[in-house]
Amino acid sequence: MDNNKQERLRLLIHSFFKEHSFDELIEVLYVLYRGWALQVSIKVDRDERLRILMGYSDLKEFLEEFRELYTPEISIGEDSRESDF
Repeated sequence: MDNNKQERLRLLIHSFFKEHSFDELIEVLYVLYRGWALQVSIKVDRDERLRILMGYSDLKEFLEEFRELYTPEISIGEDSRESDF
C-alpha cells in the first residue's frame, strides 16, 4: 500500500473512532442484530440465520480485539507513516 493510501486509512480510522466509541459501536451492532433477529429471522432459512449470527459474532469480536490494539494518540502527519497502529 502506498504512503498516500496508508495516511488516508489512518485518518479514516482515527476520525471514525474519534466520533464513535467502541462501546457505542458494540451496542449499536447488538441493537441491529437483535432487531433483525426479532423481525426477520423467522422468515429466512437456517443457513441465513447462521450466517447473520456468525457475522454479528465476528464483527463484535473484531471490535473488541481492535479496541485492545488501537492507539488513538497516533500523530497525524509526516511521522505517522512510519508508525504502526
